Amino acid sequence: MDLNSGRTSGILQIIWDNRYSIAPFLILFTVIAALLGLQGNDRLFLEVNGFHSKIADFLFVNLTNMGNGFIAFLVVLVLLRVSYRESLTFLVVTLLLSLLEYVLKKILFPEFIRPVLYFGPASLHLIPGYNPPLLHTFPSGHSITAFSVCLFLSFLITKKLWKFFLFFVALIIGYSRIYISAHFPFDVVMGSFLAVVVTTLAFYLSRQIHNDWIDKRIRVRINFRSQNNQHDS
Repeated sequence: MDLNSGRTSGILQIIWDNRYSIAPFLILFTVIAALLGLQGNDRLFLEVNGFHSKIADFLFVNLTNMGNGFIAFLVVLVLLRVSYRESLTFLVVTLLLSLLEYVLKKILFPEFIRPVLYFGPASLHLIPGYNPPLLHTFPSGHSITAFSVCLFLSFLITKKLWKFFLFFVALIIGYSRIYISAHFPFDVVMGSFLAVVVTTLAFYLSRQIHNDWIDKRIRVRINFRSQNNQHDS
């Protein structure tokens, strides 16, 4: 993947340059919002959750872990090899989204329960060996992580196909949260929306910082020659 570390001045330019990841999200967001309006959160969840198979059970119960918050902090460390600017920017994104998720889940909407507690286990498709959480459903933290990570990485690459692929990865992780009965569709779509907005704004603001140091990166060099000389001696 080719990294695009150039500074972009306008937020509209950033959106246009990343239309192959942002446009599919906007289309999907509009479609799901319409479905939520027509069918409601409960019915849409049951319809999505109703499609299942043993292969899908195995795939989605494992793929959903890619939205774990640990992944975001791992990406922060990896981005140190790109530049301090990108690493620090995504660290800010991760911290802001984590704070926003905490406020929404634990302070503003603590009474929002998850599908298993709302419908009862008998009404849902539950994967053997996986016990979905019961409380604090809004918004989906895994969806926040997936869309923030994938969108930020898409900002840094130039290949259009990779941009779309990263969107697809985030989509699969978001879908997995509904499939495994961990979240309602509204939780997922709003988590992804928050991630896209915060990530895009943070990336734009980071382009406004002009400093030579911030564009440096960590360089790791291994001197195999000196190690070989030590072995020879």
